[in-house]
Amino acid sequence: MHKLDDARHVDIRPIRPSDLDALRAFFAALSHAARRLRFHSSLNELPEQVLRRFTMVDHRAHVALIAEIHCTAMDQPTTLVAEARYIRCAESETAEFALVVADNWRRLGLGTSLTRVLAQHARATGVRRLCGDVLEDNKAMRGFAHSLGARLSRGIRCAQTVRLSLEV
Repeated sequence: MHKLDDARHVDIRPIRPSDLDALRAFFAALSHAARRLRFHSSLNELPEQVLRRFTMVDHRAHVALIAEIHCTAMDQPTTLVAEARYIRCAESETAEFALVVADNWRRLGLGTSLTRVLAQHARATGVRRLCGDVLEDNKAMRGFAHSLGARLSRGIRCAQTVRLSLEV
């Protein structure tokens, strides 16, 4: 259980295949802008095969964590409020990293908590660096990366991106 800056609590745990519907609902509930910043393109919904791949992780080379809140009603499903993952680059100590926090759960320390737990897992499995491309206009993520001590450099794949590199 992780306490956020506004005193709410979330559980951070590894994703499971049974989280498919909750993950679908999470991505669908994100604002159009949040989906664009996360996926670097305008998506109305994620393709089913992507959602399935996102829940079928091996917890070593492909690790995904979710933050969830529990509804008080017993028959209500769990609600996801954030998701972070890394996919290890083959034969490397580096992994590609991604993070998204639900629009109304930002600036509460959730992204920081989730990234720290993910970094601890990465370190334990031999990953030494988390990297990711951030859209240049994503000022919030650039500030977040800076607050974690990540280095930012010119994107190598696209002129509109900045490359984030975080030593873990």
